[in-house]
Amino acid sequence: MDFNEKKAKLLEQLNKATGISFEISDSDLSEEETLNKLKELIVHFNVIDSKTGLFRLFLRGEIAYSDAATSLHRFHIEENKIRQVFYLESQHDYNKETVSLLKSLLPESKDVVIEIDSRHIALVINYDSIPSNEEIVLAASSYLDMLETEAFASFKLSYGKPVNSFKELPSAYKDTILAMEIGNTFNSNGRIYCYEELGLGRLLFNVPDREVEAYLNKHINIDLLSQIDEETLNLLEAFFANDLSLAETSRKMFIHRNTLIYRLDKFADLTGYDVRKFSDAITVKISLMLYNYVRNK
Repeated sequence: MDFNEKKAKLLEQLNKATGISFEISDSDLSEEETLNKLKELIVHFNVIDSKTGLFRLFLRGEIAYSDAATSLHRFHIEENKIRQVFYLESQHDYNKETVSLLKSLLPESKDVVIEIDSRHIALVINYDSIPSNEEIVLAASSYLDMLETEAFASFKLSYGKPVNSFKELPSAYKDTILAMEIGNTFNSNGRIYCYEELGLGRLLFNVPDREVEAYLNKHINIDLLSQIDEETLNLLEAFFANDLSLAETSRKMFIHRNTLIYRLDKFADLTGYDVRKFSDAITVKISLMLYNYVRNK
């Protein structure tokens, strides 16, 4: 992001904080000094009188830890506390009722609901001890279920590791955003994405485009993959998720075993890869992930 883009973003934030539109002209300050001055103004108008504003700006890296730390005592925020960051994404703009429902589900005053933009919300939840992954998933599911049944809003949720101090929150927040991006890219039908469990996706997400194209051209090219219907793609994903088990996949997908075998045979005839073989399954799994990567760019 160049200077003008950064300046425009900061001016937009300043406008939201004050309700006043600002312009910069004939400044004697350097580009870096100009950006720093704008950040100071944002801190002044947002952080000083809002705990939520403090969390929002700090999570997004818009204020330094040294600036944020000066406000911790004022808002009764503990420096060393176990916290879990959740990142929620909606397909459509959410309404104020959505935020109110989330706040009602979090009676603990130390927990924070942060409106990031019209489609994204961050939650910072406090814990007395490090939560297990099962506890985190249970909490995440409860948030999503409540929003769907009471606010009629469909959200996805991502999360990373819990952190032990306020200072670590921006890093945890970045992990949740990356988890959402990777999850949407390689598993768009997913509902909850854990950064730590996206191992292969995290690896492939950083592969250069030319390498992606070369891999697909060598194994299953994009034109061929585009001919595969969604039902077959879903069956393949289920087959991989169930450890290449015909019986388990048939049971989970509510189809007859012979129907599943027939669909896998058709895929093998089209592509030359039989996913019942481990080596072929690996190639197809990676090819499908890269195909989704290309489609979702």
